[in-house]
Amino acid sequence: MTDIAYAKKWADTRLNDLAAHRALYAAAEEFAIEGRKVNDHLGDTVSTDAEFEQEIGMWGDGRQRITVTEAFAGNGHLMIHWDYTVDADTYRGLPTGGKTLSSKGSTFLQFDDAGKIVLESSFVNENPLFQQLGVPIITPHYWEEGFDPASLL
Repeated sequence: MTDIAYAKKWADTRLNDLAAHRALYAAAEEFAIEGRKVNDHLGDTVSTDAEFEQEIGMWGDGRQRITVTEAFAGNGHLMIHWDYTVDADTYRGLPTGGKTLSSKGSTFLQFDDAGKIVLESSFVNENPLFQQLGVPIITPHYWEEGFDPASLL
């Protein structure tokens, strides 16, 4: 299976077949999924079957879509870039007004010698989603020459 084919299988099973998705991962307590990037890893690390079903199962609600755009493999790892869309009445408690929200996401996977996922770190860029809902989020281009941090004050 090619890297992009595996990435698409990962995305498809995450949304459509939780049991097949779980089969991609190492045994319970031998894998970790980091998804929320909080400082204490007790609240955001998935490493048991019960946590997997609860946290990853929410992706299969029919309101979210992941479309893989790129996959880069090397040294037992796979980096996946994907487009993310969500169709829901609310997003993070905010009414969507019937809008389809879209952004980008990425997932880093590390594999054991048997080809099972032992580490996943996924990130959805939520700023564009909130901006599409009218939340005033400043996204300065601080990397551009001449950017003045004082302009944010």
